[in-house]
Amino acid sequence: MFREIEALQAKLNETVDEDEQRALEEDVTGKILWFCWCGICAEVDELLPKVLDYVRRECNMEGSCV
Repeated sequence: MFREIEALQAKLNETVDEDEQRALEEDVTGKILWFCWCGICAEVDELLPKVLDYVRRECNMEGSCV
């Protein structure tokens, strides 16, 4: 994914046509946003089970949960 972004960035730097530059900028931005979204999802997937375990333990210790 990172190499794709670098390739698009290199192509963008060589492009003279403004419309093509705008399209390439959108492509680069879209790839970066997708890359960030995948990272966020991976973090949530890793953290969510830990949070749920914590909540369950706290509920069991207190005897009641809301």
